[in-house]
Amino acid sequence: MSFEECFNKVEDEEEAAECIHCLKKYGEQIMFDEDHGRLVLGREIYDGRFKGQMENLTKLLGIRNRKDYEYVDKKYNLTMY
Repeated sequence: MSFEECFNKVEDEEEAAECIHCLKKYGEQIMFDEDHGRLVLGREIYDGRFKGQMENLTKLLGIRNRKDYEYVDKKYNLTMY
């Protein structure tokens, strides 16, 4: 299994949080980027293939700004890894 499989079956908020946990387990860096107004994968610097998936995760988690991100981070413990 590769990190790309983490994006399979992401249809609601809880599955989006599970996806982020999965990505973190594979060593992926996920952060909120204020310039883009969404979650981004660190690898997007050189590989833009996952932009759509990250936009979807951001939407499903209801993140519109840093305050929303901090709330969701605490709710789902997104930065635990």
